Amino acid sequence: MTTAAGTESGLGNLLAQGTVLAGRNLRHRATAEMAVMFVVFPLIFVFGFLLLFGRLFDARGLDYAQFLPPAIVAQWMFTVANTSGAASAADRACGMYRRCLVMPVNRGAIALGRVASEAVWAFVAAVVISATGHLAGFRFHGGIAATVGFVALAVAFALVLTAATTAVGLSSGDPAAVAALLNLPYLALIMLSTAFVPADAFPGWLEPVIRNSPVSVVIEALRSLASATPAWTEVRGALVWVAVLGVVFGAVAARALRRTR
Repeated sequence: MTTAAGTESGLGNLLAQGTVLAGRNLRHRATAEMAVMFVVFPLIFVFGFLLLFGRLFDARGLDYAQFLPPAIVAQWMFTVANTSGAASAADRACGMYRRCLVMPVNRGAIALGRVASEAVWAFVAAVVISATGHLAGFRFHGGIAATVGFVALAVAFALVLTAATTAVGLSSGDPAAVAALLNLPYLALIMLSTAFVPADAFPGWLEPVIRNSPVSVVIEALRSLASATPAWTEVRGALVWVAVLGVVFGAVAARALRRTR
């Protein structure tokens, strides 16, 4: 009974500390800049790309208003992760992690607080972009379960990416350098995917790489979940990628946190 009580107390302490740290992370980043990034920029991207490419793809039989928003959602999951990496670097630079490590704070609570706060940002981004896409003609045709799955997959993808960017942030301590560094893989992975054009628009030798990249697989799963007949094989492929990357990036982030002094 004592062991069970101690375990329960430890779990309660972990959750309480994680909640406090999550609230601190959310308040720290609830700025006008973040409001612009998560509200104004999605409007610009959705309607800007529709203006540029909408008629072109509509003429080829592709409903670009339905095709585009899931890609913008995936793109903004990178934004959530990249800003989180810079925030982790800022926390290290200002000594926040150092203070936590010399106080009776569970290290797991530090990770839990980061995960919880980024899950909130990812959820907000997915909802805002979906609502913006709705104004342009985007619809969820697959029912409530598929819609919930759409948001859940987007948030899970953001958290996997956040594990990787947090490891980078903890290893640096320079927010500006981390933000610049993380933009390079983000741009490459988004551009070399099916985010804005179908896979068959790329050169033939590159098409298999584009079609099977984790970013493309997740985006196609999001598109499938928004369709009238979701293809669960595509969703399963995305979940496999998310699980594998989560294990790898989670281990890297845990190691970086353990090495933080």
